[in-house]
Amino acid sequence: MTFRELSERPWREPAPATPIAWLPPENGGPARWLTVGEWHGRIGAWQQRLAGTPNPSGRWRLYEPDPVEFSAALVAIWERGDHVILPADNQPETLRNLSDTGIALGQIVPASGSEKAAASGSEKDAARPLTSQPPQWSTRPLPEIAVSLYTSGSSGEPQRLDKRFGQLDAELATQALLWPLKGNLVVSQVSHQHIYGLLFSILRPLCEGSPFSAQPCRYPETLRTWLQSCRDEELRMVLVSAPPALSRLPETPDWAPVSGALDTIYSSGAPLSRDASDQVEACLGTAVHEVYGSSETGGIGWRVQQRGSTWTPFPGVEVDQDADSRLWLRSRHLESPDRWQRQADLIVLTDDGFELLGRTDRIVKIGGKRISLTAMDRALAELPGVERAQTLTLQRRDLRLAAIIQLAPEALPHDHAQHRETVKHLRRALAARFETPALPRYWRFVSHWPTNAQGKLSADIRQRLFQDLDDRRAPRWLGECALEDGWQITLEVPERCAYVDGHFDGHPVLPGMTLVHWAMQQARRLFALTADFAGLERLRFPQPLLPGDRFVLTLRLRQDASHQGDAGASLLLECDSHRGKHVTGRVALVSRPTFDSKPSRDGAHAE
Repeated sequence: MTFRELSERPWREPAPATPIAWLPPENGGPARWLTVGEWHGRIGAWQQRLAGTPNPSGRWRLYEPDPVEFSAALVAIWERGDHVILPADNQPETLRNLSDTGIALGQIVPASGSEKAAASGSEKDAARPLTSQPPQWSTRPLPEIAVSLYTSGSSGEPQRLDKRFGQLDAELATQALLWPLKGNLVVSQVSHQHIYGLLFSILRPLCEGSPFSAQPCRYPETLRTWLQSCRDEELRMVLVSAPPALSRLPETPDWAPVSGALDTIYSSGAPLSRDASDQVEACLGTAVHEVYGSSETGGIGWRVQQRGSTWTPFPGVEVDQDADSRLWLRSRHLESPDRWQRQADLIVLTDDGFELLGRTDRIVKIGGKRISLTAMDRALAELPGVERAQTLTLQRRDLRLAAIIQLAPEALPHDHAQHRETVKHLRRALAARFETPALPRYWRFVSHWPTNAQGKLSADIRQRLFQDLDDRRAPRWLGECALEDGWQITLEVPERCAYVDGHFDGHPVLPGMTLVHWAMQQARRLFALTADFAGLERLRFPQPLLPGDRFVLTLRLRQDASHQGDAGASLLLECDSHRGKHVTGRVALVSRPTFDSKPSRDGAHAE
């Protein structure tokens, strides 16, 4: 397959009958192909949609999870010579912050109450176009900026980054040189709203003439089914993944019969642990190619851990270190490719690449003492039962340290007494190396490392972990994982929870209805739920939760097919701890009345 740069508009060239997207098997039926001709029809539909929407700014906010619709909309915007802005997600707060940056396209973003009024817009106008049309290829030049993306917000507010076509083409050419796709099927487990997913799962297939999956692959069971289908069809799969998905790859089901269909695995967003890397290779029979870089710098280097921990710079990328071990970078992936730029990462150069040592911004002053958070992280990670650790600062009345600790299952505390003993043990171990005033004051013990879809411990996740410090009505959030039909959220009852006050004196317990209240809060966030509480059905509280108890809240949303939206839906909830069941039952839901008078098209919010 020949590599073509984006600036050459490779989407125009393939013959109409050429397969471009793979529609995976569903409900026992076979997989099938979407042709270039069908995909071009979707581009034409989006072109008609854009032409019918007044937009003097020429800026379009595109949030579209469907890879086929996303790629078609992206090309349609570029063919107009317009500017694409990619929100990182479709959370209401994210979209509110972008409400003045162009017209929204893609799926409808559920909104409620004042949020719905703020997001006001015609759902019909913001929806996907329905009727396919022949595309109209423009003679207009491509826009100066290909896409604007947003950083993950790992160190504060997300920042907008503009990427020019020359930068994207340089990265795509690098990947094609190192790892040509060779016509293999590209399947993604990451979002194309971020630079890594955009490059590897959408733009590389378009530029290298390889098909991509028409759906993201979210679960291990799905991955095995798709690998089985690829094996039956004599296809080879390239998997674009990230540490959150790869770190949780189960040993069962049996992968051996289908692993031969897997060609390459990529991972980016954060370093993958060596244990997880070995586990993936053992299960899938393929080593993981890790990609190191950032939204700002583009790709910097790569490694396969079974060959060593050293990172190899990409072709066209030069790295150096100064006297303080700071990384200096000169790269054709940067906007100024001939200029050396200093980064916050610490490295040590080796004969065949470089090793990562951490970041310079992890030196802080606590109680007048300079502390290396990286050194403290390593000290914690060396302790028995600790699988991973990260310390961070929290501004309370003064600057304090907090610690997020991933513990082995047998070391996790399940109640207040165990939590206190675990903290005492860890502080005692750290006191041999650090002064007492510098030791972490706040501790969060997790079973899995909490990250966003890109494998980042983002500012939003850090805020969620410690929200109960500022809001005595909030549970202590310790992570969550998606189920095929819902979510499981790990929480704790904070010892100072406001709902425990006076309930009861001498023997405090958490009121059962507080669990229902917390369940509704989590459902609004995780399911983008817009409905209101309508009543309780078959709700049972076998035993109460106590302050300090750790528990798992399982939520499933059941929809009545005869109703639209959230009307007639119900929320199934269960709550379990090491002591057993604490609640089972359902919350009936009813649609919330709206009072929008005249929605404004330009203010429409869409996924």
